[in-house]
Amino acid sequence: MAYQWRHELQVYHIFVNSSMSNLYQPAILNKTQNVTWTTSVFRAASSPRQASTTPSTPPNRQTTTPPVRHNTITTSSKHILTTLATPSTKGATTTTPRPVLTTAPPKPTPLTCRNPFRNEYIQKKNFLCCRPIGRLGNIMFVYASSYGIAAANNRTLIVDKDLSLTKYFQLNAQTVDDFGCVVRGTMGMGSRQDCALDERLMNITEGRNICVGSYLQSYKYFEHVQGSIKKQFTFKKEINDKATGIINGAINTFHKRNATVKDTRPVLVGVHVRRGDMVKHKFGYAVATPEYLGNASKYYRDKYPNTLFIVCSNDMAWTKKHFVGDDVFYVEGNTFDVDMAVLVNCDHSLTTVGSFSWWAGFLAGGEVVYYQWPAVEKSALRRHFSANYTDYFLPSWIGMK
Repeated sequence: MAYQWRHELQVYHIFVNSSMSNLYQPAILNKTQNVTWTTSVFRAASSPRQASTTPSTPPNRQTTTPPVRHNTITTSSKHILTTLATPSTKGATTTTPRPVLTTAPPKPTPLTCRNPFRNEYIQKKNFLCCRPIGRLGNIMFVYASSYGIAAANNRTLIVDKDLSLTKYFQLNAQTVDDFGCVVRGTMGMGSRQDCALDERLMNITEGRNICVGSYLQSYKYFEHVQGSIKKQFTFKKEINDKATGIINGAINTFHKRNATVKDTRPVLVGVHVRRGDMVKHKFGYAVATPEYLGNASKYYRDKYPNTLFIVCSNDMAWTKKHFVGDDVFYVEGNTFDVDMAVLVNCDHSLTTVGSFSWWAGFLAGGEVVYYQWPAVEKSALRRHFSANYTDYFLPSWIGMK
């Protein structure tokens, strides 16, 4: 039996019973893959290999004789036969022969990108790309780690021209238009743990482009280029100006509350309280407790008597119940980039959990107090950190409970 490729696929079904079967004329699949049946019937032998290839001529239809081919040729998965029931009054069984192609399927169209950089990307084979996911803190980790990995492997980092970080920062990586098309087919390489260093990524074999991701949350990927990362993660002027205005307002409020220190600039401690979706999350996030906030704030109050806590949170109602005082100023009603810029402009940091807190502390550059520990023991999340969390928290940071 034969299947023939032209503009349509002609499919022949042989239906065989125990002695003599009826063979229907071809089912013609049109361009929308709907099946149209003709009604003329011709006789066939009891075996598919013995079946005649010359059917009787139906009225007003030209006779065609499909060439006989062996039925062992394999077709691609999208050329699927339509299974059809066989009308029979004698309890006949039905069989469907394997499909046979008289010509090869059409070859795939070569990939064409709007950006001609695709050709250079394919030829040089010395690029590293990344595909960040998540929100601001996660994306910052993926970019910073990718930048460090590229530097360690003497590769050029390329990122999507529409990467959200470009709205807030001036990045050094090469930005690429039509990014998805340019990097299509690139081999991906991930880390064994999301929040711990994977040495393999710092020693990538040469000879092919690599795309990394998707979390890479360890400062050890970029500690050798952290000066460049801090410079790249300087907020653009319009964002920084808003943050400066908020901080100045906080200082003015502080002076009104504390008239005795009116001529003294307070020591600014940026506080970020992350709760929201992390509360009772099954993956194993451990949110900071009221006891931790009390201990951490006491540390700063004892060390810097003239302290002003500037607080950002995604659960301000809870925070206002558990973090209070005349030396506390709550920042509300701003976009997340402005919130982070406010925290970064402080002298020191009091962080809780999450990548947003982490970056606020890292970029502020002063003392950082963090919550021990951000993952529930034996949880799925805990397995993504190193044994003692040293790949995630900097050794100079201070952990508290």
